[in-house]
Amino acid sequence: MIAQYAKYSPVGEYLRLVIMRRLAAGPAAVEEINDLAREAVERIGVKYDWKVWPELLKREVAIRGGVAELTPTGRWIYEQTREEVAEYVRKWLKI
Repeated sequence: MIAQYAKYSPVGEYLRLVIMRRLAAGPAAVEEINDLAREAVERIGVKYDWKVWPELLKREVAIRGGVAELTPTGRWIYEQTREEVAEYVRKWLKI
């Protein structure tokens, strides 16, 4: 399987990483992911619309009945890129 990985802004990548890390542990209520996304953006102190997370993760996360879970593609992308994305985020956001 070949997946082309799109590069987002450092804040968008951070948001994607935080959400995918949580969902790698298992499905979660959309409300929990909303709270996680809001807190993540507030923690870094950057003005960013955290409500865009469903659009940022449209290939990687499926939302059914108010529950978000990683798709098989999302799990693969997370497993293959998490270290590189974390390094990119640390470099640009200094976190």
